[in-house]
Amino acid sequence: MKAVKGTLDLERFEIPYRKYGNSDHLLMCVSGALQTMVIWHHVVKRFTEHFTVVIFDMPGIGRSRIKSGGAHVSVQEQLETLHALIRETHRGGDVTLAGSSWGTVIAAAYAALRPELIQHLVLSSFGMKPNDLMKDIVRRALVLYQEGDYARGADLVLEMFGGQIAESYKRQIISQFEQLNKANAEAFYEHCANILKLGRLDDAIDLTQIKARTFIINGANDTIIDPEDMYIAARLIPDCQTRMVEGVGHFLHLERPEILDEYAEFMSATEPATT
Repeated sequence: MKAVKGTLDLERFEIPYRKYGNSDHLLMCVSGALQTMVIWHHVVKRFTEHFTVVIFDMPGIGRSRIKSGGAHVSVQEQLETLHALIRETHRGGDVTLAGSSWGTVIAAAYAALRPELIQHLVLSSFGMKPNDLMKDIVRRALVLYQEGDYARGADLVLEMFGGQIAESYKRQIISQFEQLNKANAEAFYEHCANILKLGRLDDAIDLTQIKARTFIINGANDTIIDPEDMYIAARLIPDCQTRMVEGVGHFLHLERPEILDEYAEFMSATEPATT
């Protein structure tokens, strides 16, 4: 399906986005750290029959541009970016947020802060806190940044938690890190600092305020998320179901595209007739 391409001009940022489909029901996809909108390719193909699917690059990532100020993009600015995109693309139906990795933090925080706007929430590779391995990866990433050795960041990702993804996506990760410029690398450095500062998610976000019907889906082989995290969240989020998928790691539908069947089963209750 052909994309409608747009650029959202915010105070500090230019945010590129792509919109697919014609439904009043919106599926907004929120990427993880240093992930561009390309990770949602399979989701776009699967769900545009029943949703308008919107994908985008967060400030400091991919084709986005920081127009003024420093490279640090705060959590609040990421939430404001998401809000602006929803206002720009929402046509009046239900809103489903789908987050991946760090994107689950932003999606959950938004759903807690604006519970009246979000009806459904899909959180894949969701953690409540950085575990010990994640803290170690972030520290090692910061050393690579300080040394200016951005390309080796790909080795770190693939070694520590990306070993199960397809070769084609491994090449994309390698290429992405090889092409990092200083501004992108600085934005990623600041993002890593954000992860360590945030601490426990429920200390920063009141998950009990989420009114959206919620689905948390994690991989059993995900080394950077503790298995109990999603069950802790499920006890806090009022309407929440969970799924632990055996044999997959952090990148879920990139490792095994048929996992989207799990998303579809949850989302089927939200699917309107094709418009």
